[in-house]
Amino acid sequence: MNEHDWDRVADTFEQEIFNVPANDRQGVIRHTLEELGGPDRTVADLGCGVGRTLPLLSALFGRVHAVDISSKCLDVARAAHPQLSNVRYVHADLSRSRKGFPQAHVVLCINTWLSGDLCTRMGIISNTCKSVKRGGHLVLVVPALGSALLSAFRQVQWELRLGTEPSEVEQQAALRGSALELGLVEIDKVATKHYLKEELEVLLNEQGMRIERMQKLEYPWTTEFEAPPRWMREPYPWDWFVLARRAR
Repeated sequence: MNEHDWDRVADTFEQEIFNVPANDRQGVIRHTLEELGGPDRTVADLGCGVGRTLPLLSALFGRVHAVDISSKCLDVARAAHPQLSNVRYVHADLSRSRKGFPQAHVVLCINTWLSGDLCTRMGIISNTCKSVKRGGHLVLVVPALGSALLSAFRQVQWELRLGTEPSEVEQQAALRGSALELGLVEIDKVATKHYLKEELEVLLNEQGMRIERMQKLEYPWTTEFEAPPRWMREPYPWDWFVLARRAR
């Protein structure tokens, strides 16, 4: 999605865009930010959208840079949080430039590495990591390719239990993607990048980042299906959560 696309959903962002922090059942993001925060520390929320995390970041850090490609999303965030005096709003396209805000002790990046275009995505990844001060931390959340495959498998199970013919089941559960082998899965007809654990390890190492913790950020099955059956329990769908320190 480009700037125009994000501007178009600014007013309906809360209804259309999955709220990762609100569905973080174990509070992994909050607890990590609490550990990293401090009144003398700066944080940058890259891809802040309409500002879901800004009240938390404002309370935990001395200075907050809220960065997004969409000027309209930033307007919504600014209007929603006029009381947050330590938040600075920055309109920037991370795929092209890191200008407009300084490096931060902590960079929060929740589902921003999604672009189906490789050049765009690599620019965002590079500029995200460059935004972290040396010795600082990146708090990263990205979609998991394994979770998308698990959801497809669960749909197969569900349809078979309902008595659907196997040939029909396969068609209904098939993942749509322009290049599934590259981790591109269609979500609402948009090619969206999903990641393997090992892929993240390689990418972050190449950017001078050292992973300190990687774990599943689990969500309820209601995030994948409307009214899922009661038997559909763990393992649950997940995003990858990564805490990495910039070593060079």
